[in-house]
Amino acid sequence: MEDKNYLEKNQRGIERIILIVYSLYTIAMTVVSRTLQWPDWVVLVILLGMMLCWAAYLREDKSYRFRAFLISGMALMNFAIYAVFSDEFVGILSTFAALIILLGIFNVLEIIYLEVLFAIFLVFYHGFICHTIPFDTGVEQLRSMLHIISVFTVEGVTYYLIKTHQEMQQKLFNVIEDLTRAEQSKSDFLANISHEIRTPINTVCGMSEMILREDISDTIREDTFNIQAAGRNLLSIVSDVLDFSELESGKMELVEEPYNLTSTINDVINMAIAQKGQKKIELIVDCDAKIPYTLFGDEQKLRRVILSLVNNAIKFTEAGCISLVITGRKEDYGINLSVTVKDTGIGIAEENQEKLFHCFNQVDTKRNRQEGGIGIGLAIAKEIVNKMGGFISVKSKPGKGSEFRFVVPQRVIDERPMVAVNEPQILNIISYINSEKYSFAEIRDDYMASIRHMVESLELRYQPCRNLQEFKRRMEKEIFTHAFITVDEYQEDREYFDRLSEQMSVIMIQDREQVVEAGENIRSVYKPFYVLSIAAVLNGEHVVQRLDGSHYQEKKFIAPEACVLVVDDNLMNLKVVEGLLRPYKIKVFVATSGKEALAKLDTMTYDIIFMDHMMPEMDGVETAHKIRSKPGIYYQNVPIVALTANAIGGAREMFLSEGFQDYVAKPIEISRLERVLRKYIPENKMEKPKELDILEPVHTEWKATEELSRQEKSLSERIDRARGIRYCGGSREDYEEVVQVYYSTGLKKLKEIQQMYEDKDWKNYTILVHALKSTSLGIGATELGERAKALETAGKEENIAYITEHHEEVMQEYEAVLKEIGGEEAFAEATENSLRQEEVEDTAQDIIEEIGATAGRELSKEEYEAYLSETASLLDTFEMESVVQKIEEAANYCYRGEPLKNSLKTVRERVEQFDFCGAAEELEALREEGGND
Repeated sequence: MEDKNYLEKNQRGIERIILIVYSLYTIAMTVVSRTLQWPDWVVLVILLGMMLCWAAYLREDKSYRFRAFLISGMALMNFAIYAVFSDEFVGILSTFAALIILLGIFNVLEIIYLEVLFAIFLVFYHGFICHTIPFDTGVEQLRSMLHIISVFTVEGVTYYLIKTHQEMQQKLFNVIEDLTRAEQSKSDFLANISHEIRTPINTVCGMSEMILREDISDTIREDTFNIQAAGRNLLSIVSDVLDFSELESGKMELVEEPYNLTSTINDVINMAIAQKGQKKIELIVDCDAKIPYTLFGDEQKLRRVILSLVNNAIKFTEAGCISLVITGRKEDYGINLSVTVKDTGIGIAEENQEKLFHCFNQVDTKRNRQEGGIGIGLAIAKEIVNKMGGFISVKSKPGKGSEFRFVVPQRVIDERPMVAVNEPQILNIISYINSEKYSFAEIRDDYMASIRHMVESLELRYQPCRNLQEFKRRMEKEIFTHAFITVDEYQEDREYFDRLSEQMSVIMIQDREQVVEAGENIRSVYKPFYVLSIAAVLNGEHVVQRLDGSHYQEKKFIAPEACVLVVDDNLMNLKVVEGLLRPYKIKVFVATSGKEALAKLDTMTYDIIFMDHMMPEMDGVETAHKIRSKPGIYYQNVPIVALTANAIGGAREMFLSEGFQDYVAKPIEISRLERVLRKYIPENKMEKPKELDILEPVHTEWKATEELSRQEKSLSERIDRARGIRYCGGSREDYEEVVQVYYSTGLKKLKEIQQMYEDKDWKNYTILVHALKSTSLGIGATELGERAKALETAGKEENIAYITEHHEEVMQEYEAVLKEIGGEEAFAEATENSLRQEEVEDTAQDIIEEIGATAGRELSKEEYEAYLSETASLLDTFEMESVVQKIEEAANYCYRGEPLKNSLKTVRERVEQFDFCGAAEELEALREEGGND
């Protein structure tokens, strides 16, 4: 498209130049005609021709080629009139040669043919009709022939140049087309690789998040947090590549929406902590509390820029500190948000500073090889800031550290301060923080500046103390409400501070790497502390930070009355999303296909529908279309949010154009998920959590293990169980459950893939082998996963020959994996049972009808409802074994003459697929049916 626009713009320029010269020639000819008293119709004809050409140009009539012939025809017509009324043959030829060169600029080969015909007409007319060609003497004959030959030579040379230019232009267009196809191929590759990488990252980060919510030991918490951090770092690299591709193709667009800056800062701090690792550097955060509560802009890209600067500072700093300073200045349009990142690292020479913002340009390549990175983070940051209408700058000296600063304009939605303290006038704060213990002056200065800005923006009364004696002296003379100390100061006189904590609030600031046990009344805030965590303590909130730096663990709302439908054909993804939504006490219902989702929408309404993009038979986009086509206002307005691992540029616009309200990229970020929930769940269904909800840890079925036994690492040739357990967040129990689901659905999936292959339904075949790839990799069946991936790639490329050649061997490998899980005999038995399933079901139904009430003890209505209620209560525990055991008891009962176990068959199937919410729905349907006499 850009090439076409460039060509059209160039052609318009050519037309304009030729028309201007042609118009000047026409004006000159008009003057000559009046001077030499040519007939009046001559002036009229040449002026009308000129106006006709300008009209066609201005209106862009028809094609460029048509207009070129029109202008050339009018110019030649004017010249013919001039030739008819003029006797100077040599002068005519000279002017005609100039006209040939002028019209040659059009680069239209066929115009030369008109000019050749016109040259022949000139020679014939002046030579045989007017007899004005001088042939009296030998010299005149030679000169006349030379002029005639020169005109035809000019036409020949012009013809050659135009033809050569067209051939070169065609070659150039072919190269451009090849480059365009290559660019599209690269974009497709990036889209696919994004999906491939983000899908496992989603599971790693999601399950790590769920483990971190457990009441687990600090050792397991630290290990799990490191796993999550590694996943997020990998995601950052993927995002860098995708952002670079968007910038290179000019497809990067801002996705602006309301956001709260505190959530952004929390995410940055969490990732910075993980990036910092074991480096002994201080991370200092200085944020203005008076920045407006709700801003409007592209929060995700803003976070990317801040993270790029912070990660870059951590990478090149071994000792000292890194300071993140965030301020805002009010303007008519909102605020100018200013972010500064300072470090005490190696610094940058002045001649290298300009190279920082160029792609793949690393000023210290040796250091980058040690630390990692591909050298595009800062370049992307600069482009994003420019896109936002801001600017970015750097100050640095070798050995003295660096300071990066960027400013971007943001609109304001809510003017309230983003952080505030309740009744600051009644608070009186004292602190004893000995800044002299830091060897770096930058640490002392930045900490003092941070505290000073914090006190000023929160409008607090504050008294700092330099030593313990001054602290005790002031405590005797004045009443304070809160005292802040650090670990070193606390250890100077533990007994004194323990006693003091019984009379007032004592808060100890700790390093998360070296946690010190303090008195039971002393509360801890972990570095990096900043205005949000301090304000939370002053407001009496109990959970601010955890040892892993997860500020967002404090639930800001619950929605027990809200209902959410999650649609995904991958059971592992369903478990991740269910786990992430569980702390909000939202009622989560699941569907494993688009068809099932549509059926559930016929029975009840949901506040949000989370829809996976790639699903067999009916993908997420098609399902969304069918939902929107249903009659009724609800189906037109229900929020449908896409869940996708394809985060390539333009994904959001594509989903919005297809009827989705929003989209959430995998792996799912808590802050992004929470913003979507806040945006679409009705306000009357959101509640502030009670204090007990905030403090009580959320228990789920996910449990972490500290290590893997050596035996597990080599149980199988085809299945790497150790890898599978790691993929499940380190839990053997979860892994066994996932393997059980994989095996129980395996035979059905095997038949479905084979059926799609025989039907040559390559679209659904590709989707099914895509699912086989991800689930096989999830249990550690790496070889099968890689082979399925190759089939998926072939399906996307419509390489049927490859599929035909390798389909059978992949199916054999799939069978071998299933046999290895369940055993040869069990698999053979399952296959035989599956082949005879319909016959068995028909026979069983006949038997049930014959034995009637003899199937077990007949339950009364009250006993029936009590049994269903007990089963429903067990479902809330998410313990599959307990629920299945309860359902097996149904073999002893019947209700209304029908065996109860048969009625609960669908419930059991749901439970075995970990669809507890679906099982609850089936139970509720049975309860309603049983209650209708």
